[in-house]
Amino acid sequence: MRADQPEPTTLPVRADDGDPIDERWVPAAPFRAHVTHVIAEARVPWPAFAIAADVPVTVIQTLLFGRNARPSRRLAPRVATKVFAVRASDLTELRTGHVGADLAAGRLRAVLRSGVPPERLARWCDLAPDELARLVEGRTATCSRLTEALAMAAERMQFAPALGRHAA
Repeated sequence: MRADQPEPTTLPVRADDGDPIDERWVPAAPFRAHVTHVIAEARVPWPAFAIAADVPVTVIQTLLFGRNARPSRRLAPRVATKVFAVRASDLTELRTGHVGADLAAGRLRAVLRSGVPPERLARWCDLAPDELARLVEGRTATCSRLTEALAMAAERMQFAPALGRHAA
């Protein structure tokens, strides 16, 4: 930038709590409401939304549950666009569609090897413990696309201590 040019400014925008935030962010509240509505309508756990939106699982976790008991006030516009693009029908398709189980089983085995207890992983993946065991042991040829998405979310979260908090 040349010395004779003024520095760019950002106009303050009010967040849902009335505090100013800059225009590089959007208020989180409408997107939190969208996620909550869509997962309720589709009847799927919140981590599946993150996978469907192609955003980090921790972003949706923080959007829904906050950080240190404080709700998120803002969201990056790029993430907001991806979040808003997910519809209940996209998530319902995860619940009703099926795929080969090998990829999900491999992910789940890796998460179990990292030390996550099987009961917690089953709860995260919205599976009964015996369903998880059959899948991990290779005794199931197919699984729902939802199970595959939740296995992917678990794999992405395996090193995060939050696995199991607020799950399913």
